[in-house]
Amino acid sequence: MIRGSCLCGAVRFEVDRVRALTHCHCANCRKLTGAAFATYAHVDADKFRFVAGEDMAVAYESAPGSFRHRCKICGCLTPGKASYLPTVSIPAGLLDDDPEVRPRLHVFTSSRAPWWTIQDELPQHEKWVPGFEPKS
Repeated sequence: MIRGSCLCGAVRFEVDRVRALTHCHCANCRKLTGAAFATYAHVDADKFRFVAGEDMAVAYESAPGSFRHRCKICGCLTPGKASYLPTVSIPAGLLDDDPEVRPRLHVFTSSRAPWWTIQDELPQHEKWVPGFEPKS
């Protein structure tokens, strides 16, 4: 089991298994995290459960049709599930334990920070990974 929590600990969760880690370079993720990219852990919905504070995570629409969740107390991004995906996306920095997987790819490289150079050999996708784009 992999545990995770927000900065203040109000939102806590457990994960049975992380499917993948992904680096996202989209402008929304960069602005939300204040970093060159955001890393997300993707977990099958049936392998994820809140332990505490599910009601402390407030949803807001960060882009048309895209909802994010933040802790009401500390403001941390918290886990969320897009309606078009079978997985829960968790900001990887919230994981308290080793997910035992490592990042597999970069997405939205077409909007990466101009001051950041990707220096690894992971696959890069200019936009969505084919097959995982939002359904209209």
